[in-house]
Amino acid sequence: AEMGGKNASVVLADADLELAVEQVLFGAFRSTGQKCTATSRLILDADIAEDFLGRLTARLDDWVTGDPLDAAVHMGPLVDARARDAAQQGLERALAQGASIRYRGAAPQEAGFMPPIILQLPEGPQGRENAGWREEFFAPILSVIQVAGAEQAFAAAQDSEFGLSLALFTTNLATAIRAQQQLDVGILHVNSESAGADPHVPFGGAKASGYGPKEQGAAAREFYTHTTTTYLRG
Repeated sequence: AEMGGKNASVVLADADLELAVEQVLFGAFRSTGQKCTATSRLILDADIAEDFLGRLTARLDDWVTGDPLDAAVHMGPLVDARARDAAQQGLERALAQGASIRYRGAAPQEAGFMPPIILQLPEGPQGRENAGWREEFFAPILSVIQVAGAEQAFAAAQDSEFGLSLALFTTNLATAIRAQQQLDVGILHVNSESAGADPHVPFGGAKASGYGPKEQGAAAREFYTHTTTTYLRG
């Protein structure tokens, strides 16, 4: 029983951009963004932001939304029309608060479908007050801000009441270790997408993401174990 929480991908200036673009694409838009670990916030170092977004939108130009039973399709509909309407309302709140659509892909005009969308959040502090930053749309909507350097990136990543999964893209091992020490998340992916979990390791979040014990791995044994503490005086 996990809550999501606006999981972030952080792409620093020293990242392998081709790798980062592919992994952010998968994290944000596979399963139509309907994973508790999906990437919904993207934090880009300003030095590589335009290069990164150019590469990402080029990949999205070839991203096909449609019938998920078709082998040529990358992304299907949301779970139902109601979920699509809720996501659309959230998108409209973000736009009303100053966000702009950086990219909108193509999708069928049928109920439940939504195209991949990249949402550019306002610059400055108001960007992190926007609905695109704060609300969980559970949809193929990726909200983007730009920062200057790793310290600002880490501060932005921590600016959430949630802490389930975070993906960090860097080629610097020291930066990755610093992220492990500083960022309060349940799952840290270094150079891989924010979604995805292995059954042999604990799965769960920090802060408001989750309801207590971790799932999977040895943590599952703890969850299902009932203990009795006995004091016996002979």
